[in-house]
Amino acid sequence: MIAAILRAQLLSMRMGSRGRVFGVITGLFWYGIWVVVACGVFLAVSAASAAQLRTWLPLGALGVCVYWQAMPILSASMGSALDMRKLMVYPVPHSKLFQVEVLLRLTTGVEMLMVLLGSVAGMFHNASVTGWLPVPAVLLYIAFNLLLASGTRSLLERLLSKRKVRELLLFLIFMVWMLPRLLFATGHRPQLTGNWTHLMESVAWPWTAAAWAALGHSELIALLSLAGWTLLAGWFGRTQFERSLRFDAVAAQATPQTNGVSPMQAAAEAFYRFPARWLRDPLAAIVEKELRSLARTPRYRMVFVMGFSFGLMIWLPMILGNRAQRNSTLSHHFLTVVCVYALTLLGQVSFWNCFGFDRSAALIYFAAPQPLAKTFAGKNVAALVFIYLEMFILAGVTSLFGVNPGAAQMLETLLVIGVCSLYMLALGNISSVQYPRGLNPERVSQGGASSRFQGLIVLLYPLSLLPVLLAYVARYAFASDVAFYLVLGFAGVVGAALYWIAMESAVATATKHRERIIHDLSNADGPITSN
Repeated sequence: MIAAILRAQLLSMRMGSRGRVFGVITGLFWYGIWVVVACGVFLAVSAASAAQLRTWLPLGALGVCVYWQAMPILSASMGSALDMRKLMVYPVPHSKLFQVEVLLRLTTGVEMLMVLLGSVAGMFHNASVTGWLPVPAVLLYIAFNLLLASGTRSLLERLLSKRKVRELLLFLIFMVWMLPRLLFATGHRPQLTGNWTHLMESVAWPWTAAAWAALGHSELIALLSLAGWTLLAGWFGRTQFERSLRFDAVAAQATPQTNGVSPMQAAAEAFYRFPARWLRDPLAAIVEKELRSLARTPRYRMVFVMGFSFGLMIWLPMILGNRAQRNSTLSHHFLTVVCVYALTLLGQVSFWNCFGFDRSAALIYFAAPQPLAKTFAGKNVAALVFIYLEMFILAGVTSLFGVNPGAAQMLETLLVIGVCSLYMLALGNISSVQYPRGLNPERVSQGGASSRFQGLIVLLYPLSLLPVLLAYVARYAFASDVAFYLVLGFAGVVGAALYWIAMESAVATATKHRERIIHDLSNADGPITSN
């Protein structure tokens, strides 16, 4: 049964196997880093004394567990998982499906497998560690993490499928991650009294039990404790998996019926209808359709929230230190930097792959009588509306933290984002027809751009920012804001010309290769989905 599921997955990937060279290069680079880390762990463990191993090995095992469980959440990538909608119609035993689901948790912990392998090899080269106990202890600890990760993923998938809970949960996770950075940047240092290492000296913890069992210290009690935790994780994983089998994600995302129109709904309706006051059909209709669909798309809403939450986590602690830091260059251009970062995030699920959420419904754009250029323009205008909305939200949030951008900085950010958007939208229109990819709007952890285009983004993104960077270089070289705005204005004129040329190229390519584009957008994943 497991072999049949894996065979179906390989068959579904056969047609899309071309052009994965950038993904291979990125994977080799990423896992090459972790090979170096694993070698460092091997050298450290093999040279450590018995006392050092008893102190630091439980901490290392705790780090492995935290990474295995938390990293998929922080990276918004849950790894591979079974697509239950494509498997529930077949008479497959739930136990077999659960086995496959647990094995797929290895996709989120390959790095930790390397680290554990390095630690086991180091223990075999350490004279203070005898016997073969490290092997069963580490295998049992891996099983514990796999089962726990399976249950955690099933629980999070259900929570992230519920309306309003998704954004709130992600926002809270990001805020918790931001708290240590804020404390460090503001100079606040909580004092830990007492010897904190005694917290790890209890075999009741699974990481301590795994470390002590591997070292041969109280091995029987440690193995029993670790086995108990593994059984508990297995019960948790299987229970959450069964609940996910019975969970209806579509029903959870449905809008409940209400009597009358709430003030929030009225404000949203006014926002959707706003383009019709300035634009004419069919462009106004396309813009309104995009605003409505993107605002209701879970994946896009998650990225939008990340723009003014995750971006602040990265950059805000850098300027919340002493007063001298508030007058720094980063503090002066803080709003611009965060808005450009938010523009990067939104591009993955909008203009880099503008037909992604339409999927097979993109056929209407080729069959309808309106020019295809109107479709690209409407999607670009809708993307700009959300980009500037993100900018105003960021300006309000930064003001709450005492970083008031001021009118001049707001104007500069408006112009910089507009010029950057011209170049990114021009390149995005071309990439949308050259590398189209259908996106599932319900999967909040799915990437936006095609895997064939991920490597090109690394090259195209700096090029799209180069004209704006030249404007800042002109301001620094001539010590004049006039030089900055002159170069920025010239970059805007060149960007408008590039956008016009790219629009004609994208329309010609879409018309010529419409069958291939519709096929790529309609192409469904196999029984195993990768997030």
